[in-house]
Amino acid sequence: MGELKNLKLEVVVMFDKKKFLYEITHNKKFTVNVSEPFDSKVVNFLDDFSNELKKKKKIYNFPDLVYLIFWTNYNKIQELKNKFTNKNISLGRGLIFHICPSNVPTNFIYSFFFGLLSGNSNIVKIPSKDFPEKKIILFIINKLFQKKKYLSIKNSNFFTEYDEKTKRTKEISSICDGRVIWGGDKTINEVRKFWIPERSIEITFSDRYSLSILDLNKLLRRSNREIKFILRNFFYDSYMMNQSACNSPHFIFWVGKKNNNFQQKFWNELNEIVKKRFILDKKGAFDKYSNLIENIIIQKNFKNIKRFKNNLYVLDPNKNTKNIENIRGINGIFFQKNINSINDLKKFITKKCQTITYFGITKKKIRSFLLKNNLSGIDRVVPIGKGLNISTIWDGYDVIQSLSRIITIE
Repeated sequence: MGELKNLKLEVVVMFDKKKFLYEITHNKKFTVNVSEPFDSKVVNFLDDFSNELKKKKKIYNFPDLVYLIFWTNYNKIQELKNKFTNKNISLGRGLIFHICPSNVPTNFIYSFFFGLLSGNSNIVKIPSKDFPEKKIILFIINKLFQKKKYLSIKNSNFFTEYDEKTKRTKEISSICDGRVIWGGDKTINEVRKFWIPERSIEITFSDRYSLSILDLNKLLRRSNREIKFILRNFFYDSYMMNQSACNSPHFIFWVGKKNNNFQQKFWNELNEIVKKRFILDKKGAFDKYSNLIENIIIQKNFKNIKRFKNNLYVLDPNKNTKNIENIRGINGIFFQKNINSINDLKKFITKKCQTITYFGITKKKIRSFLLKNNLSGIDRVVPIGKGLNISTIWDGYDVIQSLSRIITIE
């Protein structure tokens, strides 16, 4: 990889308790290493990451970091490894360039771990926003990089942060063996202007929308305690990322005969949870107001609005509203519609539909719906509460398989 000699890279090398700092360096020891997927050293690195993260008291203020502890522990990685079956030899492709979104604090570390687990060296463009989760994660990564046993991982992986979007992206793209792009359609199309070598592969995680489907008859049979548990899970899926994650629900479909009293109770109970657990800053309030103006006045897609102070807004669509892929909420804006059965969802599904979170619908009915309706979208169907959970199967890709190459021997 002689091309790397003239490429300046930034790596996290120090942490100051008063201020988080990056030091721009050129690591002359940088090498591109490839290994088999789920290499034992990488598995141990992730497990050590999990243990170090567990020691941080502040992480329990961040549910996404708590989930990251479980996702990176030894048993979870072994579970993923057991699902990865390949009769042929698999090795990493080489150097993977990860371009991660600026609005999701933990996405970059999952992308990095995907690259590591598939046997690659990685350059990861991290979000420029000053997320506390980002600081905690990079502090731990830097701590592990200081350990002698992980020197080879340190010298073959970089975390970079830069604002300009042309020269640096072009340089790294020109030497990568794979490029992973997370972001909106505009971001992806801009990055795609930069050439990658002919043998390089590219995975894009583009702009998507997600929704929830709840069976009213099943909900009506649940106790108040069970309803509150479902609502806490719905809150986690929706509010933890301010609905900015592609897998957060915006549209809620109620299956069964309309029940205004229960549906009003559902939103009232959610409002009580939001009041206790969600803080809306000035910028968030402004974004929320702008979103309402866009949907109600400009797009004119909605006729009714239920307001629960500034914690929660629930909008009812017009009867002729069918294309919902660009109808998005933010910071607690939801759109609801009653349907007779899960099959009525078909006309609302486009290629951009990613995740459906559900309650009260049997897996048999879901499977039948997916197989019989010639759908162009939907990559994940998970119970409410698991919407934000991330996996090595994402957006229809087996990411580990995609980022590794297969060698056949006959």
